[in-house]
Amino acid sequence: MGYKKVCLNCKISFNRDIDLGSELSYPCPECGKPMTLLSHRFRAPKKNDKKAWETVKFLIENGFPFQHIYKIEDGKLTNEYAEFPNTMKEAEEFIELYKEQAYKK
Repeated sequence: MGYKKVCLNCKISFNRDIDLGSELSYPCPECGKPMTLLSHRFRAPKKNDKKAWETVKFLIENGFPFQHIYKIEDGKLTNEYAEFPNTMKEAEEFIELYKEQAYKK
């Protein structure tokens, strides 16, 4: 398994094998802006699905780059992974529920 290089500007995604210690910056081949490195769990929406891409960007900006997030039941973490949201409304609820598991900058 590897990672996904994602350009939120051009709405494209590429698979990338694990290669720790190599390039730290990944310029987009279309616009030249830095691409975002996401977990292999990320599934890119269709390029023309603007709402889905807005949701992806919102999640990333709030510390959820599609890493493993553990479900919470009865106020406790479980061993099961939570599903990432598909809509902005779901994303807002997801961020509030799982804020303790967000990556801090």
